Amino acid sequence: MRLLDHVAQCAAPFTVLRESGEIVRLAGPSDYAQQVARCPLRYVLSDEVLRACIELAYSEGAGLAACLDLIHFPAEEMWVEWNAAAFREQLDHMRPSFPSAVREDCRLHGVLVSSDARGRSGRVRTFWLTASEPAQPMMAATETFIDLSGDVPVAPPETLLDGGSVAVRDSLNSQIDSLLRCASFRLDDSWQRYYAAGARTADARAEVLERSLGTVAFITPVLVALFLLIGLRSEIIQAPISRDRVNAKRLRLGKRPLLSHIEVSCPVLALEARREISGMPAALRTAPRLHHVRGHIVRREDAVYWRRAHWRGHLRLGSVQSR
Repeated sequence: MRLLDHVAQCAAPFTVLRESGEIVRLAGPSDYAQQVARCPLRYVLSDEVLRACIELAYSEGAGLAACLDLIHFPAEEMWVEWNAAAFREQLDHMRPSFPSAVREDCRLHGVLVSSDARGRSGRVRTFWLTASEPAQPMMAATETFIDLSGDVPVAPPETLLDGGSVAVRDSLNSQIDSLLRCASFRLDDSWQRYYAAGARTADARAEVLERSLGTVAFITPVLVALFLLIGLRSEIIQAPISRDRVNAKRLRLGKRPLLSHIEVSCPVLALEARREISGMPAALRTAPRLHHVRGHIVRREDAVYWRRAHWRGHLRLGSVQSR
């Protein structure tokens, strides 16, 4: 099953047991099950599209940040999910020296996005599916707020456990820093009370801060890149997946129905990835040496185009192996 089905069918409240023996109920997937089930737009990303979004978001230069005025949320309410392993692999490839806080004990990532009518600001709830058996849907304690119009007034990260809306910055990459300036992060009220009461020492507060922000901050630039690609005249294919036939059988067996969704893929990106792995050059163009160019965006005034990954140069003049 997809993560969206696990969340939509989650009925058990999320509870934790304190050392004192008290059972505390916290916000969890079951609180958003009906919202996911009623969500009118649900996307499932292929690995190729996911990698393209990460490359676009985390590549050097100001390509994505320079197009923020053209980007809108695709819908007032939507769901997006992807393969967690592909996400970790591509993120580590793009930012090898960056300390990763992305969870390694999950198989699927997903977000529930709600935006205003203008499509320029919204909030994001992050979910994942555990890698253990039986797989369980989980929800991040931190909620993300995105405003594509510019800087968001936020408090220092240390105030997260005090209920503040905090910022995450990246001094090493100006584009990522520009994208993160559109986002703020705040603990859910129930989780904020729980952490404030339990994290007494400086080390405990630092660990909660790192995990709470690390789970969600990496996703924000990728979502912005996805919103741009969806709005482009690109080769991205959106294939509606109906669950009517399989649901008829599930209902006869007394099982809950699965949710219909849209699978987002791009055959051209998949072909380029296979060529890169096999060493087959794509189209050659005049250049000093043969080298691979990642997919990137090209803006011409108010028009934005997606330039897919390709090769440049002549093999007879040498080959750049590092890329």
